[in-house]
Amino acid sequence: MKLNLSDLNNGNVYLGDKLNVRTSYNFDEDSSILWSGIRLLTHPPCLKELQITKEEIFSKGRFEKGEYIREKSLLIKNNVIPTIKSRNLEYEIKLILRLPHPHNPNDDLVINKTQKIEIKAKDSTQQVIKPNPLSLSISGLNINLTKDVYRPGETIKINFSSEELKQVEIRLLQKANIICYCEAYGQTCSKVEELPPAIAGDSKTSDMNKDFLLLKVPEIAQPSHNYLWEPHEKEFWGMKYGSYVKWSLMLIGKPKPEYGKEPIRFEVPITIIGKPVGEDDLGAALFSKDTAGAPSIFDDVSSKFQKVYKITSIDSDIEKYSIKIKNTSKEALLGVSVNISGLQEGLFETAPTLTGFHRWEAGEEKEIVYNTKQNITALISVLDDNSQKTIRIQTPLASNFF
Repeated sequence: MKLNLSDLNNGNVYLGDKLNVRTSYNFDEDSSILWSGIRLLTHPPCLKELQITKEEIFSKGRFEKGEYIREKSLLIKNNVIPTIKSRNLEYEIKLILRLPHPHNPNDDLVINKTQKIEIKAKDSTQQVIKPNPLSLSISGLNINLTKDVYRPGETIKINFSSEELKQVEIRLLQKANIICYCEAYGQTCSKVEELPPAIAGDSKTSDMNKDFLLLKVPEIAQPSHNYLWEPHEKEFWGMKYGSYVKWSLMLIGKPKPEYGKEPIRFEVPITIIGKPVGEDDLGAALFSKDTAGAPSIFDDVSSKFQKVYKITSIDSDIEKYSIKIKNTSKEALLGVSVNISGLQEGLFETAPTLTGFHRWEAGEEKEIVYNTKQNITALISVLDDNSQKTIRIQTPLASNFF
């Protein structure tokens, strides 16, 4: 049994886009499987593993010996946290195949393939940040900034004046941490401690006639952000995963003896962005990039392709249906999977049966048996093959479908 996973996005994907993958299953003998699919995973500090999203490829079924190739897409929603390597916030895609255990019927045999993937944020949200001048006066210290938005490597000029202070100090503070919260802490979830602010720069003077201080933003400064991801799945309610970086200027003034002994302290929030303010460096390539995912069941289903398969007969015997499907094309079809389920009360689908055929010759007829104890009114057949063509056929049981 060989399993292959190929990332079609060259190792990275932007928020709001689709992560496209190609999977290959090579069965060296006729095999039964329990489930297979793709999962996007991360490893937060409070949990061993956290699933962000998943996509099923194959449900429970049986496959003939041979190769089956499928392409799938995972939508990376905008509330997912981008990759931050410096904080060990990284992602991987994992292809999982569950098989019946050959020696223990109470256990599963799991085969998987894993690849790293980088999730990037589009800078469109930062483009709307407009710098604003800042002027304030507290406890005899007058402060003036021409703007409150900066970028790494830029120098901040802080204009000041005071008749009551003998020394002024300004610190650039960064408050940053990972958010990892579980509703109930236990063996599987631990608490992430809050970190104190870090001093990223400092400037001070006792020359009160100087009028200004300069403070450089470090070249490696992380942009300001506040990401928070919460799962939609009920079994993960109460879980929060995120990251934040907040920047501020701490102003400290030491008063002259006649004005007291206690220094004054106050913070002014600022924003650090990852590019010059107002400069659009995303480039047209980001938005012109093809973000289409793997074909859905309605993509590329032309009238010509619909004639590839034909259901020739359905025989029923109490709780068993025997469906015969014919390849009406002029070519052999490779890596075909047929997923058959029943339609109950016109709304609900019953549990499916999946059958894989390595090669389906032109004109050949295949027979599939579908067992169900439910009262169904139609059979739904979904057929996929290695060329990524998909077709869905719904056949009412009371109609003449020949």
